[in-house]
Order: sequence, then structure tokens, then C-alpha cells
Amino acid sequence: MRTGVSTMGHHDPKFIEADIAEMQSLGLDDVLVAIQENDFAYFPGKINFTPTIARDYGLRPVAIFWGVLNLFGGGRSSQFLLDHPAGLQVARDGSPRAAGCYMNALCRSRIMEMIDVIVARGFVGYFVDEPTPLRECFCPACQATYDAWYGTSLRTADASQLEAFRQRCVVDYVQSIATYCKGIAPGMETIACLMPHDEAMWEQVSGIQALDNLGTDLYWVNHDRDVAEMVAPITRLGNLCQSNGKTHHEWLQCWNVRAGREPRIVDQGRVLVKMKPDALYIWAWKGQQGTAETCDDPAAAWEAALQVLRLAKQP
Repeated sequence: MRTGVSTMGHHDPKFIEADIAEMQSLGLDDVLVAIQENDFAYFPGKINFTPTIARDYGLRPVAIFWGVLNLFGGGRSSQFLLDHPAGLQVARDGSPRAAGCYMNALCRSRIMEMIDVIVARGFVGYFVDEPTPLRECFCPACQATYDAWYGTSLRTADASQLEAFRQRCVVDYVQSIATYCKGIAPGMETIACLMPHDEAMWEQVSGIQALDNLGTDLYWVNHDRDVAEMVAPITRLGNLCQSNGKTHHEWLQCWNVRAGREPRIVDQGRVLVKMKPDALYIWAWKGQQGTAETCDDPAAAWEAALQVLRLAKQP
């Protein structure tokens, strides 16, 4: 089982190397680097230095665009949208919404430009992080796409038509980005994570030819849901990945863990290891300490995650 961890990273290579060396000592295979828009503009050390250092220590560097366009995970602060308001989502009443639209050609072009950069710097994988339906967007791009696909107006679509369209947009986005990656770097691993509440799209996304790796994130640590209920969705996604020749990954929560909930990390981790996905990833390195999404007790949460990583590497 491949193992890996996401990291917010550093800009100074000295600190990058210290973390990567520790990751190597833990037997990790992948480091998934959460890159924000500001890293491209103002703090490029994370992008420039991490791939070489990771490869020197035998880890595979994978890029995640975290919070890009005020979408895709946390850390949302989009300079691009401040400079390019035409990329914003538009509400039904015509008012701008505080996030971008991935159906907008301007936004897609920017993401593709960023992919060009991470390919040039030596990242070996690109991770499409939690694309989800943009159910409240009626921007010109969404309206034009709906008209092209269905020949009618997005504004007159009923609830079922709207939902089908929004889900199709997610599939279209993942396919477009994965295909772009393969076009400029055929050897790059293309990865996507679809959240559990987006399970309706798992089957279609698993069939995307240009996508190599698909997973989900059952972040239940702060909830009392029976961990035995994890088996059904993990099995379904694993079967879809196997049928379509995809690598199957799963995420384990080590962020925003509330005090006293740390044993749940191990409980969920035991189920994940037993289910034997191809890869098990932890979000995030050392409990995401120092961010707004840190755990109440990062050290305790990280120790629980380490127990799971050790289990994952047992014969």
C-alpha cells in the first residue's frame, strides 16, 4: 500500500528538506504539496525546491492546488479572482459570488498555466482536489454550456435537469484537466478525490480515460458515525477503480480534530488499512499545525495518524 501525506510546505529549502527527511524516515511514498495561488506569485520556493528535494529522498512529489479560485479544499484566498472578476461565479439574480467557476474558460486557462509550471518544476502528479457541483452559478459560461449540451436555457431548467447538469460539469472539468495533464506530460499521474456526498459522480469519473487515480475522504473523526459504515462506500469505489483500471486511494483525517477525538483516527485508519486501497493518504502533516484548520491537540492527532501509517506498512 502506497502511503503519503499532504503538507502546507515551506518556502525555505532548509525546512522543506527537514520535513522530507522525516517523511522518508516514516516510510512514506508520496508527498502531496498543497500549493496556493500566492505560492506562484510571491512564495515560489515551495514550488521550486520541493520536487527535487522529494525525489532526492525517494518520495514522489504531487501537486494539489489548494483553495484555488476559492474552490478546491481550504486556504481560500484568490488573488486571481481579485484581478480577474470575470472569473467569478454569478448568482441567479446576477450578483457576483465569492468563488470562481471552473466552467469559465478564463479560470480553466489559469489552472492550466499553473499546471504548466508544476510540470516544469518536476512534480510527478497532479491532484484535482474535491471538485463539487456549483449549484448556485448562473454565469455566462454555465449558461452557454447548458445551451450547447441541451439546447435550452439554464434559467428555465427544473431541479432534476439542474442537478444532472451540475454533475456533468464536474465530470467535464475532471476530464478536461486530466486530459490536459496527459497532453503536456504523458507520464504524470492524474489524481482526483470526490467527496462522499458526491458519490453520484464516482462511476462517471472513474471511467475517464485520462484519469489514473481516484479516491474519496471519509472525514468522520469528529462524528459518532459507526466506522463499520465505511466499508460500503470504500468497497464501491474500490470496485469502480478496479473495473476501470484506476489506482484507488483513500484519505484519513488528521486536521480539525477536536480534543478527545484522536482515537477515532486510529479506529477509522484500521478500517482503511483492512480494506487495502492502493494508496492511503493523511491530511495533513503533523495535524496541520499552524493553520486555521489545525487539530486541538496536533501532537496527539499526529501520533494517532502515525499508528495507522505503521499499520499500513506491515506485511
